[in-house]
Amino acid sequence: MGLSNRHTTRSVGLFGALLAGGAAVLWALSVPVDAEPSGQAVVPGQGWNSSERHLYYYTSQGTFLMPAAWLASLETPDGTRFMGRSNLERFGFVFHDDAAATRPYDWPIGIAIDTDPRNGGIDQAGLTCSACHTGQLEYRGRKFRVDGGQSNIDFRKFAVELNAAVVATGDSPQRKAQFLERVLDLGYPADRLEPDFELAHANAVKQPDMSLQFLDGMTPAGRGRLDAVTSIANAVFAQALAVPENIKPSTAPTSFPPLWDIWRFDWVQYNASARQPMARNIVEVLGTGPITIADPVTGELLPEPERWRSNIRVRNIHTIEKTLHHLEPPRWDEDIFGPIDRERARQGRALFAENCAACHGVKEIKGTSDPVEWHVPLVALDRIGTDSRQAVNFADNRFDAREIGGPVDMGVPEGLGLVLEQVKRQAYLDENVTPEEAAEFDGFGKRDGGSAFAPCGYKARPLVGIWATGPFLHNGAIPSIYDLLSETRPERFLLGSREFDPEQLGQAQNPGEGVIEVDTSLPGNGNSGHWFTDETERAGRIGPALTEDERYALIEYLKIADYSDYPREVIEKPGPAACAGDRDWAVKWTGP
Repeated sequence: MGLSNRHTTRSVGLFGALLAGGAAVLWALSVPVDAEPSGQAVVPGQGWNSSERHLYYYTSQGTFLMPAAWLASLETPDGTRFMGRSNLERFGFVFHDDAAATRPYDWPIGIAIDTDPRNGGIDQAGLTCSACHTGQLEYRGRKFRVDGGQSNIDFRKFAVELNAAVVATGDSPQRKAQFLERVLDLGYPADRLEPDFELAHANAVKQPDMSLQFLDGMTPAGRGRLDAVTSIANAVFAQALAVPENIKPSTAPTSFPPLWDIWRFDWVQYNASARQPMARNIVEVLGTGPITIADPVTGELLPEPERWRSNIRVRNIHTIEKTLHHLEPPRWDEDIFGPIDRERARQGRALFAENCAACHGVKEIKGTSDPVEWHVPLVALDRIGTDSRQAVNFADNRFDAREIGGPVDMGVPEGLGLVLEQVKRQAYLDENVTPEEAAEFDGFGKRDGGSAFAPCGYKARPLVGIWATGPFLHNGAIPSIYDLLSETRPERFLLGSREFDPEQLGQAQNPGEGVIEVDTSLPGNGNSGHWFTDETERAGRIGPALTEDERYALIEYLKIADYSDYPREVIEKPGPAACAGDRDWAVKWTGP
């Protein structure tokens, strides 16, 4: 059985979502392998063994870029191997060298091969959560892996150049013939290859028109940031629903958040808009285009249940989620980053308890177990004073959802909630998930019904391990912890370097491949709020000004903070989040 047109359409849809056997082994060995970089990364345990790490790095969630044989065979417009190591490192991908021998291709962390029989026997290549959530810090020539941390990938650049490679291959008869020959050597069905690629090429040629709409008014994200909420909504309501008018510009880039401990949190997403855990994970995968609700050519709705059938692998997702339960925050490596001043760190802990723990301490919710939930406080926008664009867009963007029974102005939380439930129900049916398994997969997010809403604030998570996740604030608009604790901050700074600054805790301000300048005056890039200042009237003031010594004492504590002595309390079940009862708060919002 060959790959269906439906799967082919989906496999190339990820471009839009990100912008809005024997022969296989023989060919892979014939491809030139890039030189190994000097020195492999130090990979700390973080509570994982090698099998758990490998599962996290390479297990498919059901996001399809294209057939694996295509991706392995594709060349850039200048004729080099697209998936070559040196090319992918330009986008910020990280390689786990110890695992290369166990995988069909020498591909980086976060590129998974899906061998599910539902693919018609054709292996599919796609992204998994580790692509966005695996960090690597570099300092004086040494590398330090951060599992579950913030990746340094520029997904927009990757998507644009991958799309260009497909277009260039299809436009050149010679290049196309060589590509098809390589793909056939890798075992792709001969009777499907040319028509499937023609469809993919046609979609790629059309893609720039969509991307121009998407780019209109867009705030550049760069490495390690993405306007994920807008990308997900565009993938569902513009691409999957085949309503191009629904596309919204990306104006709220956010940093990829760290994953340790999130399985305990009562709310996730920066604006605390999602419960745990399956709903969060399916919504994440929806941003990579795994569904086709309406025919992309005619705009007609697909018949049920096909319109809700997806590539999403709920059993794999649940396995990854359970694996994350073992993930611990990274520990400071004194051999790489330098020694800790223990006395200064002790002073910093006292300062943290006094100035930070009210929001960033561990707050165990009384009466919860398996797991014990941690409440992450939602700090209202008018209190925290940080850039409001991500929360406002989530609350205020509207989409024409009449084709799926919604209104002409359906909001993001309601719309994604509607699609989520249908897609999840169908995925459970397709993977024969029993009611008992479904209850486990859904997790504690179902305890309260988990109705969608759009809060007017941002959550404050515990900060153990946060030293390894710069830049800071939800939108990555502050390059270091030192700047965050100061009364003034740089209006422009460089984003994208992997070189770590162990003194001020953040990205070193080094130019280089993929590094961009962040202008904090652009929409979504605001660096105000969360101020420590003696100016009592300054918007977003949360505490008094800190001296130089106090800032560095807090920094020293954050380097070694762990849960053995971290501020902790047990609280009653928290009440409603800010603006939970005012669906239209964003219309009236006048803040930054």
